[in-house]
Amino acid sequence: MHRLARVKLQSSLWQTKLRCKLGGLPSIAVGSVRTKGWKPFHSMYRANRLREIRQKEAEAAQVAAAEAEAAADARTLARKANEPRVGTTPFQAARLMRAFDVLPEREALVTFSTRLNVDLTRESVRGTCYLPHGLSTKIRVLAFCPDDQIQEMMEAGADVAGITEPLRRINQGWMGFDRCLATPSIMPQVMKVAKVLGPRKMMPNPKSGTVVPNLKTAIKEAKSGSLLEYRAEGEGDLKATIGSAEFSDAKILENLKFLVQTLLRARPRSSTAGEDSARTPPGAPGKPLIGKSQGSSPEVKDMYFREAYVRLGSNGPPIRIDPESMMPSSVGYFR
Repeated sequence: MHRLARVKLQSSLWQTKLRCKLGGLPSIAVGSVRTKGWKPFHSMYRANRLREIRQKEAEAAQVAAAEAEAAADARTLARKANEPRVGTTPFQAARLMRAFDVLPEREALVTFSTRLNVDLTRESVRGTCYLPHGLSTKIRVLAFCPDDQIQEMMEAGADVAGITEPLRRINQGWMGFDRCLATPSIMPQVMKVAKVLGPRKMMPNPKSGTVVPNLKTAIKEAKSGSLLEYRAEGEGDLKATIGSAEFSDAKILENLKFLVQTLLRARPRSSTAGEDSARTPPGAPGKPLIGKSQGSSPEVKDMYFREAYVRLGSNGPPIRIDPESMMPSSVGYFR
């Protein structure tokens, strides 16, 4: 009996000392304080959350800039109801660009905008071509290659090379490059960052000429500025850079002619069928049952280009080009 009383007394003394140390908290709060999970202020969750917020803000800013540029292009290609249609030849358009260049911009570029007669919901107009006169622009090239080939690609002219370190930096939000090049064998690893590069239209793709078997040659061609990637979007609008203010008119016209030839060779099959065949039935009077080949008809080729403009810099006015005078066989490149 005395032993049981002694144990109870020791237990009450221990509880009293514990209450004094905890500042008079009740005994029921002891378990809650001990079992409460402690979270540091600078946690990895908070850092990752802030990084995601910054990436979303950067993507939203890029999308807004792209929409503003598309709206500006749409205003350029749009024509008012009472506006007279004044078209020039490529030769005259190049002269007019120089005439309106009153306050020359530094490193101004010559852009070519056109609207193609194509249904992009069924077929796509996308590819690359090598201009006769390359642009002297600084392009930052990222070459996806095995880590043991980094030194070779850097010597070939790549700004960044490898696979492990670039993938890690891209996942963290780094976008310090303008063009990505890769080989078919390395593409399965590059697909890990497809969600990051895809929305920015920088994912390597065979159609865009960025997935190549010979990576060194592709790097040299990309750094030379002669590689031009074109892509039609929206209602068939296509925009490409064909020169700079330092180019002579002859160089600009040669690049424009070469681009038009490339677009005509790569036109979809649906666009080669003229609209007259859809309007007039095959057995209608005045229409031969067996017509000429559509590839040899210049009128069908002219219908492929609905509108065409050239512009020097961002402040220069768009100069409309008559699509008929823009054909490679036209004399509009000389007068």
